[in-house]
Amino acid sequence: MAETGTKIEVTRQEIEDFYSDYYEALDKLQLEDWPEFFVEDCVYRIIPRENYERNFRLATLGAESRGMLRDRVMGLIKTQVYAPRYYRRFPGPLKIRAAEGDEIPVEHNLLMVQTLVDQPSEIVLCGRCYDRLTRSESKLLLKRRDVVFDSEMILNSLIYPA
Repeated sequence: MAETGTKIEVTRQEIEDFYSDYYEALDKLQLEDWPEFFVEDCVYRIIPRENYERNFRLATLGAESRGMLRDRVMGLIKTQVYAPRYYRRFPGPLKIRAAEGDEIPVEHNLLMVQTLVDQPSEIVLCGRCYDRLTRSESKLLLKRRDVVFDSEMILNSLIYPA
């Protein structure tokens, strides 16, 4: 829908379509497209639950702009060497909160499974996403994404975005 004043209006279907496109791009390894789901001045973190709940800034992985996300993608594509693998992301139902100004808070559980071509699948991440969506021109984008993982430890093979 349209923005009215500083309050953003959006349909549930628009939000569901956004997440469907987001996770499809990642599962298909269209990594160059991933930063385009974010506003230019964004925050992206993968952070342990303890740090998130205590408002500690230390994250396992973090970026503070779309440019930093692009650098992460270039590092994955051009410089890093690792065994071929596939990720599948299984997001839970979306909990869409009331709009706060130009932001829409959205929460959902996330399970990420990794499959190396010669090994059984394994869980890489189990946690909850705390997102802030906003509208930029005619589309929704992430302003902030905190992926909070439940375990105190995370596999060091978490190389792709969540």
